[in-house]
Formats: sequence, structure tokens, C-alpha cells
Amino acid sequence: MRSSRFRTILALPLAAFLLGAGLVTTSASAHEERPAVFPDGTGSVPTYLGLDNARHRVVCKADSDELIAAMPAGPLKQRNKALLEECRFASIQDAVDSISHRRTSIYVLPGVYMERKWAGQEPTGYCGNLRTASKNPLARTSYVGSLATPTEHEDGEDHDTAREEAENASPIALSYADQYRCRHNLNLIAIFGDSTPTDGSITCNNQFCGTQIVGTGRRPSDVTIDNRFAKLNAIRADRVSGILLRNFRVQQAEFNAVYIMETDGFVVDRLVARANDEYGILAFASDHGVIKNSEAYFNGDSGIYPGSASDVNGTNTAFKAKRYSIEIFNNNSHHNMVGYSGTAGNSVFAHDNKFHHNIGGMTTDSLFPGHPGLPQDHARWTRNEIYSNNQNYYAKYVHTGICDKPMAERGYMTGVVCPVIPVPVGTGIVIAGGNYNSVDHNWIYDNWRQGTMQIWVPAPLRDEFDPTKLFDTSNHNHYVGNKMGIARDGHLAHNGVDFWWDDEGIGNCWEANTSSRGAPTDNFVLQPRSCAAGGSLLLPGLVVKDAGFLGCLQYNRADPFWRDPPDCNWFDTPTNPAESAGRLAAEEPVAPRAAAVGGMGPGLLVSGVAALLLVGVAVRRRPTRR
Repeated sequence: MRSSRFRTILALPLAAFLLGAGLVTTSASAHEERPAVFPDGTGSVPTYLGLDNARHRVVCKADSDELIAAMPAGPLKQRNKALLEECRFASIQDAVDSISHRRTSIYVLPGVYMERKWAGQEPTGYCGNLRTASKNPLARTSYVGSLATPTEHEDGEDHDTAREEAENASPIALSYADQYRCRHNLNLIAIFGDSTPTDGSITCNNQFCGTQIVGTGRRPSDVTIDNRFAKLNAIRADRVSGILLRNFRVQQAEFNAVYIMETDGFVVDRLVARANDEYGILAFASDHGVIKNSEAYFNGDSGIYPGSASDVNGTNTAFKAKRYSIEIFNNNSHHNMVGYSGTAGNSVFAHDNKFHHNIGGMTTDSLFPGHPGLPQDHARWTRNEIYSNNQNYYAKYVHTGICDKPMAERGYMTGVVCPVIPVPVGTGIVIAGGNYNSVDHNWIYDNWRQGTMQIWVPAPLRDEFDPTKLFDTSNHNHYVGNKMGIARDGHLAHNGVDFWWDDEGIGNCWEANTSSRGAPTDNFVLQPRSCAAGGSLLLPGLVVKDAGFLGCLQYNRADPFWRDPPDCNWFDTPTNPAESAGRLAAEEPVAPRAAAVGGMGPGLLVSGVAALLLVGVAVRRRPTRR
């Protein structure tokens, strides 16, 4: 096995070459947001307080009485009738604003809530000088960073200066101070738990800590929060430790249906997040979180996104995680761009979910800078069903011009999905530059391109220029005990190739997996050693396999040329392996396996790395992913 010193020697000239050639530049982030930090980890997962919390507010609509009357007889109907007698609010935001004590429940009775009071609010004064969404239906929505802390531009001062700063600011999201001050610039329903935004702490310190928003219907669809593309986020919970959202549906946001940020302790339970331009349920820079029993569909990025999850294992060099920061289970995420994604999705435990009928099933990556916790590490995905991720929304909606229309006219509610970034159609799992991940005991089948895909992401692509870190991703990932091409009920549905890997990284291993074709199929040049023996060795020369991604990563749904890049087959629907299902494994041989030894010469290494880093140029050119 080659030493770390050998890796450093190789990395030095490559890094110098890249910097000298100007191939590495500042890039856009995967999830565009203000600079964020992780909570201190002292929080805990909140407990549901039920429908009889003494501290509560009740929200209803004019037709809530009729909807309650139509409920079947039983205790839930009786409780709703009693709560209706207490209703004093027609707006969820107004009910939230009335909270005076922590751990207060907002009971939302059956009905559709559009929050018109806030949806139509136009910012004025200081808040009006913060640039908001682009009105160009072809452009990505873009937002600017903080102009200043709230004390630096008080009303009555030189707003022309503030406006000039806004126009010249980079397209990043607002600071917490600006979000707190201008809460409805970007958010329909806004809950902010830190009342001292300039003291340097992110701790929840006000009456909103522990807030619970609960739909009181029989099912999530009985209570609908409809943003109608009025605001970037339908619900934003920022630094609200103990927040719990339960039993309602959220739809038609320009960015997120639900957005939870810098929060230590949250639960999302029995939600439906649908028809949003980008994300359904998104958590960022948060800890002690649970996303469960929910459904996400018709989202242009991912249904569920645990991005920059608290990196509680960042210094852990053992394969086993010390603990997990976010748990995701019993969810059904389908007909999205991807079912689950997470740049810097660290210490995430995702189990017993279904990710199906998306473009891709699950992804995690270390590709985009600006995310705390990079490179990604220590996620575990187990007992999930990842299948039939072959939807080609690029061909159906992007290439036909449907996604050129204004968001409200695209047909998101009827199933239109406008993919934000390039994802290879027909892929179950993609790990792009992750470390210490466990993909074990899943059912991964009927993904026509690849069951799983693992690629190396060199550090300069995340703006990390230390040459010793060039090869610090795609290491120590284990794929164990998965059923490839085999459904949970035992029926066979081949993947195109069970396991795809670029042969880069150390400590990676694939073992005890079964396949619909007998032995799992793969594209490995050299078969890695067993997990117990230490897994793969350093084979940096083989990253040349990644060079073909150059064209695909230039995808831009807003550009008529780059929405279908030349020399890219990611957006072609792969051949259905079922068309040749009659052939046995012997007729479809597993890729040749070589001894678990070796490494490649530095000449091939340079060509391979240079090819992959040219991909980095393409990444810089493509549109920002939030």
C-alpha cells in the first residue's frame, strides 16, 4: 500500500499545476446560504406534546367547521370540535407571533392556509433594499448577502448606499441578522429562535424555542400550507431548538417547503412536501434531528436534504460512527430529481425509507464549497428500498421548454419536475467524494444505469488548496450485504451495473452483496481487498474514468444550449435491463477481476487527475445549486 507521503508527493505538482493554470477558481455552492456553524450539540430530539398541550394556540379557516363535520366520528373529531371553539387566529404566522412561552403548540385545524397577509407583503425601507428573487422566469432565483448588521443601516440613513451594496453583493442568502429583521422578504412563515442576532451565538434564547406546529386532521392532506410561489421558503425555522412540525402538507415554494437551519433538536413527522422548485424538506447545519413518516414528491432538487449535518464524527478515523446527528426513517420520496441528497451530509442515519421513481435515488457529496463539515463523512444508509430511479425529467420537461415558463405556470402540481442540477438518469446511489459511509443491507434494484456509483472529488473543487488533502475523499466506504437487482418481495429487476467505481480511494470495500445476476456486476479494474483486510489501495491513475462527466456538469436548465450539453449521455434514458432479463449471469459476465494489488504510474495519474479537474472548470460554469 502506498504511503501518505507518496500521496503528498503526487499531490504537490498537481496542485501547483492547477493553481498555476488558473483551473481552480471560486465556485458556487451546492446549497446557497449564509456562512453557518454547527450547534454545540447540547440539544436533544424534541418529544411530541400531543393535542392537549396546555400552552397552545388554535388556527382555523372559514370552512374548518365543515371539514371537521365531515370527519368520521371518534376522539379526533371531538378534539377538533373542541379546538374550533378556541380558534382565535386565521393565520399561522399570527399565532406564532403571539407565543409568550416556550414549548407552545400551534394547532392548525383542517383547511388551506395561504397566509395572504404575508405572501403579499412587499418589503420597504432597509428590507426593501435587500435584493430578492429575479423576475426573469429563465433565471435562477438569486439572493444577496447581508448588507450590514441591523444597527449599521437604520431607516433614514443613506439607502442609496445600501442599494449599491446590494447590487454589488455576491448572490448568497441573507445573514441571520437580516433574516431576523426582514423575516418575510424570503419566508412565508418564519420562526427565529435567536433574539440576539449580533452576539456571535446561535443558541435558541427566546419564547419560540420548542414550538410545535401540528395539523389536527386525520392525515397530512387535511391541512395544506400553500405558498403559491409567493416566497422563497414556505416555512423557515432558524435557530429554533426543539421545533416540531407534524401532520400537514406544504407546497409550491420557490426554494424549500420546509427549511430548518442552525437548530439543535428538531422533528419533522408526517409531512407531505410537494411541487417545490427545489427542495421538499431541508435541514442545514443542524443536530439532533429526525425526519420521519413523511412523503416528498414533484421537487426539482431533492425530496429530503440533510445538508451540512452536524459533523459530530469529523475527527473520527474509525469506520463506526460515534453517534448520528440526523436520523431519517419511514419516508417515501419519489418523483423528484433525487429522493435524498446532502452536500456534507455528515453523520446521517437513513434507514427503512423508500427512494424510488426519481432521476436518482440517493446522493451525497463533497463537491461544493461553502458547506461546513466538508469533506462528507460517516453516513449510514441501511434497509432502504432504492428502486426504479429512471425518470427522465430532462428530456420531458427541460429540453421541451416547459421549464422555461414562470414557476407557477409549469405544472408542478400535476407532476412537472424541473431538475436543478445534472444527475445521471437511472442511478440508485451516488457518493461523490464521501468518506466512512456504510451502504449496507439495502434493496437496490431496477436502476437502469447503475445501482451505486462512487467517484473521487479532489479537494480544490471545494476550494481547499492544501496539496496534502488532494486525495482526502472517496476513502473507507463499505458496501455490505446489499441485494442488488432484487426487490424486497424477492422478484428480480436488474440494475444496469450493480456497482460503478472510479477505482480511486483507499479502504473502500464491497462484500457479501447478492445480485439478480448471480455475482454482482461492476466496472472495477482491480478488485479491492475485503473490508477486514483494509479494502482498496491507492489507484489514483484510474480517475480518468471520470473524464466523461465534463460535458454533463455544464448543464444549465436556463440556457437553451447547455440544458442538453454535447457529448453527455447522463440525460439519455438508459436501456431497461429487463429487455434482456432472460439472460443468465453466465451470459452477462461480471467485469474481469484482478489481484488486489497495484497502483498506477504517475504519468497516468497526471492525465487522469487533469482530466477530472477539467471537470471542475465545468462545475464552476454551471448554475448555482442551493
